[in-house]
Formats: sequence, structure tokens, C-alpha cells
Amino acid sequence: MQVEYKNIDAKLVVNEIRNGRSLESVQKLFGIKFKSEVQDLYLRGLMELGEIPQVAFEKKSTSKMPPLTQEPLVVRRREKAGGNSPPSTLIKTTSFRTIGQSGSVTLNKALLIDQLGFKVGDYFEIFREDDRVVLKKVAAPA
Repeated sequence: MQVEYKNIDAKLVVNEIRNGRSLESVQKLFGIKFKSEVQDLYLRGLMELGEIPQVAFEKKSTSKMPPLTQEPLVVRRREKAGGNSPPSTLIKTTSFRTIGQSGSVTLNKALLIDQLGFKVGDYFEIFREDDRVVLKKVAAPA
């Protein structure tokens, strides 16, 4: 995921640090909230200047689940005891979403239709289940 820091040119951060400024003073100069953001901009600036190889920042998984591939991982889950409904299907994808500044989350065609297998025109009920947000397909809005 590419993060923009108030349209700050990463090469300017590199120049300031090369001129002897500390991370803290660069942080104050550009009004950056965290020192880690200054470090991130510094690395990006070095990559843009060609001084270090371009690298992709990816989220590392520490779970014991198999690594996610291009194809979604489909797993059958058992319902809680006492339920007569069939097991549900859990589909894990490599897609991660964040809540934007306006409070919205983008769910696009590539995710919903191509990866999760829904169709155009499907209706959903949205609710929270523990720490999950669930999109439950329904026949039609009530």
C-alpha cells in the first residue's frame, strides 16, 4: 500500500538528512506526525534517487496459516454447536482494506466478483461479528 504524507517530496527529506538534520528536526520541519514516517520517506527518497534498489513494502504474516497465493483460500467452517445450518464457507484473499479519512472502505469488482464470487445485483446485509465485518448475501433488502 502506498501512503502519501501530505504531498511531501521524499527527495527533500533525503537532502535535509544529508545536510545534517536529525530525524526529529525533519519531522518538525515538515509537520510529520511520527518518526517512522520520516524514516519511510527517507527510504523512498533513496529509492527514487537510485541509491538503493526499489523494494515493495508488503505486510508480513505471522500466522500459522499457509501463505496466501493469488487464488483465494477456501475453507469450510463448522457452525456453532446447536445450529442446523450447513457449514459456511470462509474465503481468504490477499486483499487488505483500510478505513479512509471519510470513514469509507472500498470494495471493488476485482474483490467482490472476481475473488469472492458474487454477482452484479447481489444484495448484502452488513453486520459486525466479534472483530469481523460480515457481508451476508440476502434475497432482497427488507
